[in-house]
Amino acid sequence: MSVVDSMSEGDTENKDQSNGGDFICGVVEGFYGRPWTADQRRDLFSRMRKLGMNTYLYAPKDELKHRAEWRLLYTSEETELLQSLISSAKHHGITFVYALSPGIDIVYSNEKEVKAVEEKLDQVRSMGCDAFALLFDDIEISMSDQDKKKFPSFVMAQLTVANTVYEYLKCPQFYFCPTEYCESRASPSLEESDYLSTLGKKLLKNIHILWTGPRVVSRYITVDHVRRVAAALKRKPVIWDNLHANDYDPKRVFLGPFAGRSVMIKEEISGIFLNPNCRYEANFVPFHTIAEWNSCHADAELEEGTESDAILEAGGVAPVAAHIVKNASPKRLYHPLRALDESVKKWLEHFSDSISSTVPPMAALYAVQRQLRTALAGGGAFGEVILGSCRLTVRE
Repeated sequence: MSVVDSMSEGDTENKDQSNGGDFICGVVEGFYGRPWTADQRRDLFSRMRKLGMNTYLYAPKDELKHRAEWRLLYTSEETELLQSLISSAKHHGITFVYALSPGIDIVYSNEKEVKAVEEKLDQVRSMGCDAFALLFDDIEISMSDQDKKKFPSFVMAQLTVANTVYEYLKCPQFYFCPTEYCESRASPSLEESDYLSTLGKKLLKNIHILWTGPRVVSRYITVDHVRRVAAALKRKPVIWDNLHANDYDPKRVFLGPFAGRSVMIKEEISGIFLNPNCRYEANFVPFHTIAEWNSCHADAELEEGTESDAILEAGGVAPVAAHIVKNASPKRLYHPLRALDESVKKWLEHFSDSISSTVPPMAALYAVQRQLRTALAGGGAFGEVILGSCRLTVRE
């Protein structure tokens, strides 16, 4: 069994979505580094369907025609491949969002440049895609002299292009990533940023705005925080969550559960995308736990010191039933430790010590689970396990 196959088999469908069919929950391939393969993406669509997730955002930073060479149209061979991925996503009931990142060198005031954006997205639309994004993250806040003559501010240049393209495409599902995409990058502050205030007022109301939280990589995202963001943007944000992103340190692999976000933030946001580890195979736990979080109605508190700890000390996998849930109710409750136990248990079912050395052996994964649970239960900021040349890490 290949590693990709092992990730998709045995998943159970997660249809109990607490927030209805309009809430966006998915994966963004939005990291720097080697993009995922076509086979990995197809496997992802299958897994997402089984886990109850509904949207995939295509935004690999190092795919040349997404960012560095964004003006270039796809060749016939590239078109065939991208079209097959869009078809695969649709087959599994997943919305495929194609993102373009023109911000590194676009001349906003040049009509030919805007036309190049439209032609590129038109080409992808002809492949069957009906959801799009324009990303203006990780760029210099500067305009050419030509742009300064036409636009009063940097944000007006960006949102004018976005509004124009959105209307040209006849108002599809559409996302916008601002240059000030988290609170730490808002100048001078979230509430006082002219950039965010103008964006909220002038960007067409049905365009989703992506946001990473208090920081680029946010340890916590609270209800209060997203309410403040919604007030600034004049709409509920869609979270681009970098909790498990590791492109800034590829040897550190984040294997912990989805944590630090109350289930209750779903009432204050339009959706959430997980931007995960660069290595596709490392994302079993992140994908399973965010899907479990998405299916739950409230947060649970777990009594520690139960028999699950004894099982873990013995090298086994703690059954979910071993946990004692405080304030249990008929509603589905989410707790990171319980989600971690369950997802690792499913993962381990597919592995054995006899599998090639590129796959973590069971003993190592047991050790990872024990240490990650200990780090979370003890209130630590993160825990690490050294496995070969990688540091397996959990953040809370």
